[in-house]
Amino acid sequence: MADLVDLERFRRKLMADKAFSSWLKRFQEQFGPETRLQDLSAATLLYLATPGEENLYALFDLVMGAMGLGGSVRFRLDDLEAGTKLRIMDTAFALVDRLRFEVMRRLGWVESLPQEETPLIALVQEAWRQGGEFARALPELSPSHPDFPAYSRLNALDRRVFLRRLIPKAVAAYRQQVEGA
Repeated sequence: MADLVDLERFRRKLMADKAFSSWLKRFQEQFGPETRLQDLSAATLLYLATPGEENLYALFDLVMGAMGLGGSVRFRLDDLEAGTKLRIMDTAFALVDRLRFEVMRRLGWVESLPQEETPLIALVQEAWRQGGEFARALPELSPSHPDFPAYSRLNALDRRVFLRRLIPKAVAAYRQQVEGA
């Protein structure tokens, strides 16, 4: 049994090495099979949560590496089937949401995140497997947030919209916090 556990650990390590290879160069940080959203440095989280094409390609690298599809160069060169590219984009966008909710968690705007203890590689795999269902899992706004009274009166669907509308303000506030420090 110990041999099986070691083999599984080795596989996770190989997968993480592939998935994080471009991140190691880009962010000059260490990432591994157990790296979670909450383990990301403030600067890395800010970069990944900020809208932008290059930021999104960093997530494509993670998704493609974790799923054994190479790196984002293949995506840019149009070396993938349309369905695979769509799945990569869907998975990356779901991860962007989780990254932005992590920003909100660090600001104290949300209580906790769905699967916050789950390593990034496992989140990628789950988002890949579940598709749109993965993106439906959202945190709850913190009762200490100034807009909580308005949020609490909304139905579940409107709460989702409400939370998403807070994202630009959250990223801006986090940028100010990180760059002001």
